[in-house]
Amino acid sequence: MSPPSASVAHAAPRISAFYAAYFLVAGVALPFWPLYLQARGLSVTEIGLMLGLTLMLRAAAGPFIGRFADRRDSTRGPLVACAFAVLGVAIAFYWTWGFWPIFVVSTVFTLAYAGVLPLGETIALRTVSAESGYGRVRLWGSVSYLLAAALGGAVLELAAVPSAEVIVSMILVCIVLMIAGSFAMPDRRGGGAAPAAPIMSLLGERRFRLMVLATTAIHGAHAVFYGFSTLHWLAAGIPEWVIGLLWAGGVVAEVILFAWNAPLLRRIGPVGLLGAGAVAGIVRWAVLALTTEVWLLALAQCLHALTFGAMHLGAMVFIARTVPASSSNTAQALFAATTNGLGLGAGLLIAGVLYAAWGADAYWVCAAVSGAGLVAVLAMRRPPP
Repeated sequence: MSPPSASVAHAAPRISAFYAAYFLVAGVALPFWPLYLQARGLSVTEIGLMLGLTLMLRAAAGPFIGRFADRRDSTRGPLVACAFAVLGVAIAFYWTWGFWPIFVVSTVFTLAYAGVLPLGETIALRTVSAESGYGRVRLWGSVSYLLAAALGGAVLELAAVPSAEVIVSMILVCIVLMIAGSFAMPDRRGGGAAPAAPIMSLLGERRFRLMVLATTAIHGAHAVFYGFSTLHWLAAGIPEWVIGLLWAGGVVAEVILFAWNAPLLRRIGPVGLLGAGAVAGIVRWAVLALTTEVWLLALAQCLHALTFGAMHLGAMVFIARTVPASSSNTAQALFAATTNGLGLGAGLLIAGVLYAAWGADAYWVCAAVSGAGLVAVLAMRRPPP
């Protein structure tokens, strides 16, 4: 389904603005949310449980939101509703202390937040070319993530009030911008009613199932990094502002990949991009297991362009090429639920225990999980029996 070029030119800046606003939230939350949890009295093991359990709930909520949007054959309405729900729940973090109260609020927050990005991805892929246009709008999310991570670290360094409240305040400002970006999105229709059983139909496709397994492993291998790299680097004496730059620095390479992905995609295809993400993961996590030298960490962070960027782009192009438009919301939600929910959520549950017991050696498990993702990618290349 290819919209006229004039329509694409008009809609692309609005989609870019949505990605930029959405990833402002992630740019603050991913690096610094463990600090909020630590300030609220949670232990390392409890932080891993909190992050893992709430992410796994995304697997329960996301596909139902996607299926609802497919049945309505409308995406922007559910997207805006989810964005407003995220804001309403996030305010409660100001007054939440202790594991179980934070877990309850985080659960509701996650159920609402789970629908935002998959619905936005569906609109983007229905509006711009998956092969050449998608990366050009998606890169603005990476740029804003970079700025949020770097500026967030600087704000926390300078803040005169407790960091937990500062983190929540920064996230709330970013959510308001995300709501504005959601309103700006075009409402692209799928062109038909959803199948009777879309989730089972998608999972019944061998290559889609293998793609989900591969991305779940590749992204799940980020668990120790997302959950504990900030705490680990702080313990090693690295300042908060440098940590913010380390988080942001890897995104620079990711932006380059999204901006000039077309030649690489033509050469190796979406499955090749998935394989590159898996191989890069093996290397990246091995480096983080071995050193806290800042210059080596900076080089390893550049591999984020592959461990996340190539993996994500490969999955988006694969979905755009193989999934019918009438099931695209469901496919996106299922991808997000398994990759960001089950994969990363289960990884964080285990990561808390591994990091508490082994410290940086927990990254060796992440390297092994990336290897498992590579096995699934290789299976995608084999013809069906």
